[in-house]
Amino acid sequence: MAKLEKDIYILGINESHTATAALLKNGSIICCASEERFTRKKGQWGYPKFAVHYCLQEANITIDAISAVYFGFKNPVTYVPGEKNQPNPYGGIIQAVSPHIKRILLFLVGLSPVFFTLYSFLLKTLYPAIAVATFERSYRKYITRTIGLPLTKIKRMDHHLAHAMSAYYANPAAHKLKNKPVLVITNDGYGDDVCSRIYTVKNNSWIEIASTPNHHSIGLLYQYVTEYLGMKPNEHEYKVMGLAPYASSESATEVKKLFRKLFWVDGLSVKSAIPTLGYYSFLEKNLSKVRFDAIAGGIQACTEELLVELVRNSIERTNIHSIVLGGGVFMNVKANKVINELPGVDSVFVMPSCGDESTAIGAAYYGYKKYCEGHRLKFELKPLSHLYLGPAFDDTSIKKSIVSYVRNKPMSFYKMKYPAKEVAQLLSKGHVVARLAGRMEFGARALGNRSILANPSNPSVIRTINKQIKIRDFWMPFAPVILKKLVNDYLIFPRQNGESPFMMFAFNTTNRAQKDMPAAIHPFDDTARPQILSRQQNPDYYDIVAEFERITGIGALLNTSFNLHGEPIVLSPLDALQTFHKSGLQYLQLGQYIVMKNKSYEK
Repeated sequence: MAKLEKDIYILGINESHTATAALLKNGSIICCASEERFTRKKGQWGYPKFAVHYCLQEANITIDAISAVYFGFKNPVTYVPGEKNQPNPYGGIIQAVSPHIKRILLFLVGLSPVFFTLYSFLLKTLYPAIAVATFERSYRKYITRTIGLPLTKIKRMDHHLAHAMSAYYANPAAHKLKNKPVLVITNDGYGDDVCSRIYTVKNNSWIEIASTPNHHSIGLLYQYVTEYLGMKPNEHEYKVMGLAPYASSESATEVKKLFRKLFWVDGLSVKSAIPTLGYYSFLEKNLSKVRFDAIAGGIQACTEELLVELVRNSIERTNIHSIVLGGGVFMNVKANKVINELPGVDSVFVMPSCGDESTAIGAAYYGYKKYCEGHRLKFELKPLSHLYLGPAFDDTSIKKSIVSYVRNKPMSFYKMKYPAKEVAQLLSKGHVVARLAGRMEFGARALGNRSILANPSNPSVIRTINKQIKIRDFWMPFAPVILKKLVNDYLIFPRQNGESPFMMFAFNTTNRAQKDMPAAIHPFDDTARPQILSRQQNPDYYDIVAEFERITGIGALLNTSFNLHGEPIVLSPLDALQTFHKSGLQYLQLGQYIVMKNKSYEK
């Protein structure tokens, strides 16, 4: 094997929903951010030009230093709506006419399965030959012009392999599993003609053993249910999951039985009685007089059962007991909980923020693997020990932003001498504190650096936070951050040495947790979606929680994302100040500074 003689940079890109860029250097992801944080447009699609610029700036390199750019889709056409200044006429047309096409297709498919067969044939023949090929030519030209790299350095990969590689190689326990076989299972709405793939991996050798076509997608059914319940599809599925426990077991079971007639597991694949185009009509026909909570409970129970069967069958087929999961369906922490509790499962790792944003990381990993193979280099990757991969701001720039913003506003600020102690004191007195400090987290879940923090022992703080900023649906729980040393005091693990640093699992809670942090657990079923925090991961954040424990005896805080309802999580001090100003929040930590609203302040 040749030795590494220069730094190797690989840029991974997701251009679908929550467009994201990730930069890998010599096997390590050194920065990653989603475009929505820069544009302030939630779920931003398209080429993430601002995120790419950030990655280059963070690494202090020019585009010429990039060895290759990999995109996490082979076929991006239907995933990239026509954004301003981006040459995607097909995406724009699809976005404009898709509701009309959808109604026509649903009508035709309902008349006869022949129409679905014809649709599938056209999708696999004329569509790639005309739309995909034409779009790809214009898009590649746009990318080369925007990035400034030759076409030879711009490549695409299979979408589900990007999901799979992001999960497998990001796993902090990967070094322990290197010489052992691992099951990698992906599941999402759809991507590159499938909604699920199953791989076995050992010593970096990947073998695909099964896949499920996208016309049998449990992820899309969940998405359609979200829309049917009046919520925003591809965004509010977590609300359906949060609503599910409120359904009576009887009503949820009846709806689940209905969905199970529609879906079943056949070996290592999922099958459905009708194609995805018919799902919404199925809901309208069968659920028009069913309670909303029963529908949520039924789809959640169905999803859990199908995923458990898929995992159990995969274990039985391969005799592999270490599981890695990726793809947007596994954002469902309740389903992950059930999988984690399965007998015969030795370990489970779920890729953090495993929607399409994570494929940027998977694409970077894949690109580095291909580069090493092509240059006879030893292929080694460093897993993700944390997700603090976004921009940071020093005290000088923070102070400058504060001074400029608070001028002529009823606000004041000061520099803290002991930030952890002072913030913990505020929290212990019942105040809610927004926090921006250090590098921004990658992904959908705030992990302390762009968070709103509160005392979890008082249930009334839920109403306070919702009134001040979050405006969450009444059934939605908040989540805790818990000191790692106290996890067994608060959480019930299915096996020893439980880990959950990225909020990807739900757990049953102990009596002490229900006493100490009722505001940060699900009010109906007493489960929690925790961030389990060690000091190594984030010392400043850890010190706040530890100081709060010293004052109150509670080793946990309520932690929710720092954003206005419907907006992306804040990125910069200016974002934080504007959000703070528009909200009812009274305290904001910006690095070493505290910003306060004066008593005379009226929103």
